[in-house]
Amino acid sequence: MIFWNKDILDDTTGLDILGVRAIDQGMESDLVNGITTVSARGRYFSILPWAINQFYNMTLEAGEPFDQGALTAFLTRVEFLIIAASQADPTGGAGGAILGSDYFAPQMKLLKSGTAVSLPLSKSSRILNIYYNPCKSVGFIGNAPNGSPVPYQITERGRAIWQARQGRLEGSPLLDLLFRGGDVDHAIAEAAVSEFSLGALVPESDEARLLRDAFQTAYPSAASAREMIEHRYRLLRGTQAWIASWADSGRASADQLLALNLQQVSAGQRRDTASLAWASYEWRRRQHFALELLLNAVCGVLGALGGAGTVDDVVRATREEWNLNERLKDLWPAASDAWSSTAIVARGSVPPDLFAGKALRFRSVDELSPPEKLMASFAILSALQDQTRSFRGTLAAHANSISDLALSLIISVGDQPFAEFLSELAERCAVTPHLQVTLRKMSAGQKCSLRFFPDGNVLRLTANQTNAGFSGTRLYNTINVLSDIGILTRNVDGSLATREAAA
Repeated sequence: MIFWNKDILDDTTGLDILGVRAIDQGMESDLVNGITTVSARGRYFSILPWAINQFYNMTLEAGEPFDQGALTAFLTRVEFLIIAASQADPTGGAGGAILGSDYFAPQMKLLKSGTAVSLPLSKSSRILNIYYNPCKSVGFIGNAPNGSPVPYQITERGRAIWQARQGRLEGSPLLDLLFRGGDVDHAIAEAAVSEFSLGALVPESDEARLLRDAFQTAYPSAASAREMIEHRYRLLRGTQAWIASWADSGRASADQLLALNLQQVSAGQRRDTASLAWASYEWRRRQHFALELLLNAVCGVLGALGGAGTVDDVVRATREEWNLNERLKDLWPAASDAWSSTAIVARGSVPPDLFAGKALRFRSVDELSPPEKLMASFAILSALQDQTRSFRGTLAAHANSISDLALSLIISVGDQPFAEFLSELAERCAVTPHLQVTLRKMSAGQKCSLRFFPDGNVLRLTANQTNAGFSGTRLYNTINVLSDIGILTRNVDGSLATREAAA
């Protein structure tokens, strides 16, 4: 079967190799009202509706018909000016996550050296692709009705943000430059700082005030959508209050907040709705990591077996190699005793506070050998079962999910030998779902992301191997956006505070 084992396929590492990612990502998406894993900066939320409406107005004034290619070219030039202005910002506070800064790096280098560069002719707009739906979620733009000559509708809230920005830009030569194209030099980049730098949004400005209102107050909508929109805003306001509640903790990163929140909810120290919701998300995200770790471990042990073996062979090899390794014992001191015990005794020997309060990613797990990772995945799932017991009953189940199957197996573990249970866990929660998910994707025309393929009971490795993964969190971007628009601020030590408290 050279076809599978040679690196000649148009393959991919795959983003959801077990079909579990959608659970935690869907939960988090509901809590942040449309902010995505790539929509990281607040000022894009005001620049995009302004830019679309500005293009509409300038097209009408020029007596030209609407052209989608011309709009995306205009938006690309806006993106370019954002990069130039952010890099020319004398405060140095523009920060990161600037769209296209890598792609246009050569032009930015020339600008800094004093050389003028031409605005790009590209007709591919990142700002539209990445920020359209987030802007739609807070009521700035929407799909135009059928029969409209333009594809995007600027809402009443969007027109207000356009007016706030246009009041400062009216008559600026930057507008014609963006509409018609031309050259940008360092002086032009400096002139654009106040309106286009991601770090120059003044908290007291109308633009910032309108952005804060958009993230805190639901927008007018048709009766059929009103309940859903109000619900999403209640969740978003709860998230904002939840983030603010950590202001005195000294924790600034999203992963730190999620870890500490799960620990405190598990201990009964937090019981509010938002804390429970974020604890549930982090639980599912950690399950996601543990299950991908289980799959990664199976692949690693198969590799040591020469690239082929049954699931029982994988567990047998893990047991044989276990005495040669000691690192996992730092995390699970009784790990070596598990092989001579029942599964229920092995589960009970896992420290219930394993990784409690520690942020993903668990670097100590990355350093483990494949056999140790197989054991670690069981340990993490067992500890999560303990850590979530106090609040799990208040949360919705995810029927037919691998996450709930893994939980059910861990909860109902009995007197079978530990090795027998580990084989069942690996087969039902890693091997079978990986094959089902990946072959389904391939049948739909997606690229190959198989880690192995079955040959009877034997699994044969492919060349496509990666490490265990987990979902990048939208919470990180939510904190950035709320900080950008002035709902939150960052203290000198990096910790968070509400704007009123900071003032």
